[in-house]
Amino acid sequence: MRIESYFTKQTDVRKIILELLDSASSKVFIAVAWFTDTILFNKLIELQEKGVSIEVIITKHEFNSQSRNEYLLLEKNGFFAEIGSDDQLMHMKFCIIDYDTVISGSANWSNRAFTVNNEEVTIVSGNQQRTNDFIEEFERLKELSGKIQKLEEALDIVKALKYFKLIKAFVDLGETSKIQPYLHELKNIKELSSIINILLSGNYDTAFKEIEKFEKSYTQIVDIKSIEKSQILSQIKLISYQIETLQIEKCEVEAVIEQFNHRYIIELNPLISKILAVKKKIYEKLKKHGIVDDTYQKIEEEFEQKNKEYQEEIKNEIPELNDEEASDIKKMHREAVKLCHPDSPKCIYEDKEEAARIFGELTTAFKTNDIDKVRHIWNELKLGNPITNIDEFDELEHLRVKLETLKAKYSYIFNELAEIKLSETYQTISKINDWNIFFQNQKELLNKEYQSLTEKYVKHE
Repeated sequence: MRIESYFTKQTDVRKIILELLDSASSKVFIAVAWFTDTILFNKLIELQEKGVSIEVIITKHEFNSQSRNEYLLLEKNGFFAEIGSDDQLMHMKFCIIDYDTVISGSANWSNRAFTVNNEEVTIVSGNQQRTNDFIEEFERLKELSGKIQKLEEALDIVKALKYFKLIKAFVDLGETSKIQPYLHELKNIKELSSIINILLSGNYDTAFKEIEKFEKSYTQIVDIKSIEKSQILSQIKLISYQIETLQIEKCEVEAVIEQFNHRYIIELNPLISKILAVKKKIYEKLKKHGIVDDTYQKIEEEFEQKNKEYQEEIKNEIPELNDEEASDIKKMHREAVKLCHPDSPKCIYEDKEEAARIFGELTTAFKTNDIDKVRHIWNELKLGNPITNIDEFDELEHLRVKLETLKAKYSYIFNELAEIKLSETYQTISKINDWNIFFQNQKELLNKEYQSLTEKYVKHE
């Protein structure tokens, strides 16, 4: 569990909330009295367009009605309601992201709250009980809005058994936050309520025993091998998806580093080389006057290295993309990875080597901003159909080996990604908000150093 508290007079809380929203992959719930901040609202629309379900409840008040936010857009792939009135305010201020992170505190989602007022915001992640409590309150507010009616749902045996297999697989993988959507979808079914409540409390061992009883009571013949096969298949599909997601993130992080390094070499190396050339002349002059300095040899080597880097990098053209193109290439890359990554259940290639080759070409094109090549590969992939179906595997032992292999691969990629993200290079790059400003500042500093050294060299002539 992680708990962090922030104060608007000390920290840019809105920026922190935006970063958390950026991490959303499936669901966002928001209940705030006043939601007039356009930056946060536009972020929700952006998430909605990426397929994230957004549900928002605000107070029915003139502050909101006079806002520029087009709230009804949220109903496209989610839920929106206004409740309360001027004399009966809904005064909540909380947000739930992916059934795991809860943002709460005194701040409304308004520009004034984040820039003028003294507000406090607390962020709690990994506390499932707290998350469930806030979800329950949100559902109570939804009922209060009158836009939904809480009904007891009929039991769908096939759906229940399928969801229970997924829930077990997620718990086995340690991804307990991923089970929440299934729990909240099943909890209004009378026959399942006791099991769901146990799962919501986090008592998984007890819940799995109850699930086993449920499965036996609704299945005349229990085939243990069939159940194990089904569970392993679910785990394989899940971990394949996780590997695919990690690989996409790793490609994106590596692309950022490669593009930054390319720009660094192209824009700054010529200036650095000029500085080194002047330093080299200065030390040569000093040497003629009997002043020996070991730095000379290092400068000579560095000068040669910078020139070599520049000559090599100038051959690698990485075009700069506008915002729309950057968004398009990222979307196409993510979709294409699903169709050509060797471990993806949707891979259209039976030959793993061919899949790896296409995946390599796609990765290179993505890292070098070659949007035309990425689009070409994606379009070609879309013409194919998955020709391997994981459900066709019959040998239980084969499935067990495959699962363990995928687990090892997941750990390897996870550790690789963590190492890259913890590297000094990535840490430095991630702190730079605007590359244009950064490189402009660096050029100014290098030019000043060059001018200073030039004056020093002239002085020694």
